[in-house]
Amino acid sequence: METSNKKKNRIRKILKWTFTAVGILLISLFAIPSIFNDAISNEIKKGINKNLETKLQFNNSNISFFTHFPALTFNFEDVNVSSSKPFEKDTLITAKELGFGINVFKLIFSDRVVINETYLTDCKINLIKDKFGRQNYDVFKATDTSTVANDTSAIGLRLNLKKLKIENATIHYTDNDLGINVMTHGLNYNGKGGIIDGKLKLGSNLDITSIDVAFENSEYLKGKTLKAKSFTVYDTDNLSIALDKNTISLNDLKVNFNGNLDIFDQGFAYNLLLKTENGKIKDLISALPPQYAEWSKAVTLNGGLNATLRLTGYTGTVPKASELNHIELEANIYDGYVKHKEADQALENLDLKFKGSLKDNYIDFNLDSLNFTLNEETTKGYIHANGKLDSLNVVSHITSNVDLSILNETLKLPDLEFNGVLAADITLDGVYQPLASRIPKTKGSFELSEGSLQTSGHPEPIKNIELRATADNEGQTYAESSITINKLKFSFLGNTFTSSAFFKNFDQPEYQIEAKGDIDFTTLHQVIELPIIITKGQLKADLSLEGQLNNPQSDTKNTGTLELKNIGMTSKVLQHPVLIKEGQFLFLNEKMALSNLTVQHQSSDLAIDGYFENYLDYALFSNGVLRGDINLKSPKIDITEFFPKEEQLVQKSDSITTLNTVENTVVGVMQVPKNLDLALTIKIDSLIYNSLNITDFSGQLGIKEQGLFLKNSTLKMVDGTSQLSGFYQPISTEDALFSMGIKAQNFNIEKGYNSIELFKELAPAAAQASGIVSIDYNLTGTLDNQMLPVLPALKGKGTLKVHDVKFDGYKLMGKVSEKSGFDALNDPKISEITIHSTLENNVLELEEFKFKVSPFRLKLEGQTTLDGDLSLKMRIGLPPLGLIGIPVVIEGNSDDFDIKLGKKSSDLSTEDTIENSYSEDELNRLSTQKDSIRSGESSNAINKMQQEIKSVKSDSINK
Repeated sequence: METSNKKKNRIRKILKWTFTAVGILLISLFAIPSIFNDAISNEIKKGINKNLETKLQFNNSNISFFTHFPALTFNFEDVNVSSSKPFEKDTLITAKELGFGINVFKLIFSDRVVINETYLTDCKINLIKDKFGRQNYDVFKATDTSTVANDTSAIGLRLNLKKLKIENATIHYTDNDLGINVMTHGLNYNGKGGIIDGKLKLGSNLDITSIDVAFENSEYLKGKTLKAKSFTVYDTDNLSIALDKNTISLNDLKVNFNGNLDIFDQGFAYNLLLKTENGKIKDLISALPPQYAEWSKAVTLNGGLNATLRLTGYTGTVPKASELNHIELEANIYDGYVKHKEADQALENLDLKFKGSLKDNYIDFNLDSLNFTLNEETTKGYIHANGKLDSLNVVSHITSNVDLSILNETLKLPDLEFNGVLAADITLDGVYQPLASRIPKTKGSFELSEGSLQTSGHPEPIKNIELRATADNEGQTYAESSITINKLKFSFLGNTFTSSAFFKNFDQPEYQIEAKGDIDFTTLHQVIELPIIITKGQLKADLSLEGQLNNPQSDTKNTGTLELKNIGMTSKVLQHPVLIKEGQFLFLNEKMALSNLTVQHQSSDLAIDGYFENYLDYALFSNGVLRGDINLKSPKIDITEFFPKEEQLVQKSDSITTLNTVENTVVGVMQVPKNLDLALTIKIDSLIYNSLNITDFSGQLGIKEQGLFLKNSTLKMVDGTSQLSGFYQPISTEDALFSMGIKAQNFNIEKGYNSIELFKELAPAAAQASGIVSIDYNLTGTLDNQMLPVLPALKGKGTLKVHDVKFDGYKLMGKVSEKSGFDALNDPKISEITIHSTLENNVLELEEFKFKVSPFRLKLEGQTTLDGDLSLKMRIGLPPLGLIGIPVVIEGNSDDFDIKLGKKSSDLSTEDTIENSYSEDELNRLSTQKDSIRSGESSNAINKMQQEIKSVKSDSINK
């Protein structure tokens, strides 16, 4: 009995202490948040305000153990965080909840508020990086980490993150610099870790309901489910991230990856290994765009998959030891079987075995097997290629006989339908060495008959596709090679195009080409994206070409026409697309003429007639030169639209603020295509160059050896008429050489100063002058990467004649007037001045010239530099005849100069001549090129070609 009572007492004590502990715990759960609410709230808000550059806005805040039990959590509700500059108008984060988990023991037993957990719930995150590297998520203020680390008592808030949890997030990441766009929906992230041995070790789980990934406007993932488990080590001392024990599930495809990422000041290096083992073909299909995942539900997909990818590389600037580029890929698909549920035949025995690498421009490509069977017909082949692009050993053999109609029924691919019969037998064996005119021994045939192709881009298919071609090379040289296209035909939207071709001896190709029919590139691009520069428009061809390239003795028999309408084209050389509104190409033996070709480039319009020679050599050979004579007329050309430009950040400062603005600026000199020998007769009603508008511009322009040469030109600008000659030749992408000779009559000084930048540099006094000036000047120099003259490199000589000039507020004459006491010299009127000068080594040498400011007679000579330095001698001749004069010396800078009596002035010329990027021999050679420009072919000659072509067509029909 006594023992029983003791047990009961013991139980009562246990229950008593248990209920007491639970009671204390429950009281603590409610009491601790209340007791420490103000302290925690103040420290967190103070810490956020101290570290954030932008505003954190919220509707309410609370502290509780129950929001994320058992953690004590301080929560902001309905959160909005704005982006950093210059994206202030964009929202960075909106969230239903932003919570911070508090370390309770640190809170109770010290004066520290230590955050070791962060929660973000029902949020939208918008991350932006523009093409200049500016980020909208640079919201944290820069801090001195060493000061913070040493000053442990200054701040009551500490961050020791051990857990980060994000629930139901929508994240949009746009990187305009790299062309990356990522959109995720339903993102859940749970990361745990801590600092061990000075390294942050973080394990995490990531689950995304839907992810879209696009790179340079091409979609790589669309609506995919992604799950990932990872263990990552961040070494902050060495700025290195080690990825270990990582797994990604992209829909059903699982990929293991590991490696490391080393981060440097201006770049990063990476070494990654991705591997999927014992996978299935069906898993691979599930990782493709959504329409294929849906398609796979109606298809039986069997077969195994193993793949390994190693990526080693870098971006930006990294140490020499990290400048590695190496790609390795190994893939094996085996026992493949594909059959749509509505199909009668299956694609069976699918087998692909590939191993390849690219390292330091060395290619090791090994497709050991590519085999499949369809309708008892087997396609099989192998390709081995090893070496560099200039010396590549190739061994390959592919045979195929496929009924594409059966294959189409077997696969029933989404958004694609094709038909026809394809037969191919191609063998390659040998070395490809283009510089030595060697290609592998080749024997091949390819035939496609009764073909058709339809995509979701257009309701009509390309029909009646036929292609029969053979290639042959027995001797492994260009000279012994031949390609025969017996027939190439297709029909689209009622238009039929047919052609045939034969090429032999690739050193000096013999050719026979026939082409006839219509092509609508606008609608054709909707069916299939063509890898050509033509983006839209219509083409009509009726051609017969026969001859041999690079052989003057060849009997060329070219005839026919090529008509263009609304042809759109893009080029890397030009900033904007080119639109050929209409025009006709005429072919007659060795010449190709342009007739009524109207072209638009941005706001510039051109009408072109003329002819070309050697056009096939130019199109097919890297050293072929295109010769021709062109007549060019235009109502308006804005020459700056042809300059290479890109958006750049331009910093503008005043005494108070510094602003970064985005401007479309010139980033290099205008390039001239190589291998051209063209003579153009030009007539342009309006030629715009920045703020200068030139009218009635006509003359002869030559394009040769990547230079532009102008002679016999006349033009009107700033109320005057001019004759202009010269040349322009880019030396690199960053600078160009130019020379110009100008004879101008009756220029308006005020308009010239406001319109011509070079005029401002050479005649700064014109800023306070009005009147008329005539110029006869020769100038040579270089242009920088903004198409502006490099002033120290300018050389020139010539004469300026000024008529009826009036100065208003001219500082030099005003100061001379003040020093001399002659009021008439202030803001003078001058009837005429003739100034002879030379320019070299940044110094403008003024020969002595005379002018009259009633009642005084003045003489002036000396030097000025393009930097504004002055060293001038003036004689003020006193009335009545100026026989008695006062010598004056003017020295200093145009903004701050001294005037004194005397006759001797300092010499501004420097003994060290400024180095130029060109020689006198180069200038003489280019000047000779300019003088040798030939006159363009007349329109009458083009009309004669048209009549001859019609005659050839008529003769061929009668035969």
